[in-house]
Amino acid sequence: MENLQSAINALLKLLTQLGLALAAILTGLELWLRDELRQMGVPAAAQTLILLAVAVVLILGSLRLFGGLIRVAAVLILMLIAIHILLPVIQG
Repeated sequence: MENLQSAINALLKLLTQLGLALAAILTGLELWLRDELRQMGVPAAAQTLILLAVAVVLILGSLRLFGGLIRVAAVLILMLIAIHILLPVIQG
């Protein structure tokens, strides 16, 4: 029984690390896109709308691609990133 618990704990740690890696990749993508848009002279409000549209496309893509609990985790991560995109607008 102890081996089974150890295997479950290892799997949960792996899933946590994968989630953190995915969040880091998506955040890096957001920062890169924002920088590219800024260099092209796109206003901050338009940058936010474009990035929000990208986040929505990623959320819809994850709904189609993943199933079950992984789908829920992917959508939650992407929704948090969408909120992160909106924070500068909300804060003024």
